[in-house]
Amino acid sequence: MGHMFSTHTPNLLNPAHYYPHTHIDEAVLNEYKGFEEDGDPKLWVEEKCSNTAGCLRMKEEYDACVERISGKEEQHCGYQYMNYWGCIDLCAADPTFKLLKHGV
Repeated sequence: MGHMFSTHTPNLLNPAHYYPHTHIDEAVLNEYKGFEEDGDPKLWVEEKCSNTAGCLRMKEEYDACVERISGKEEQHCGYQYMNYWGCIDLCAADPTFKLLKHGV
């Protein structure tokens, strides 16, 4: 079993981090109906980002880790969890500010 950093999975610890397939299209942003109907734009965009192909892969890796270490003490899936949320954060930053800037 290799070291946890020996994986080729993109991560924020790598200066060349890159999450492929983790953007949402402009058409999806146009679906946002405003705070009254869809709620907080940040949470709305994060939900959309969590369903991108790249972030779904990170979620699958996190879920697999949780299942693998279930019942084992002193083990955690912090690495996979941070990769998953790093993917969502990277995807959501620009679209969230676009929604806020335009006051939709």
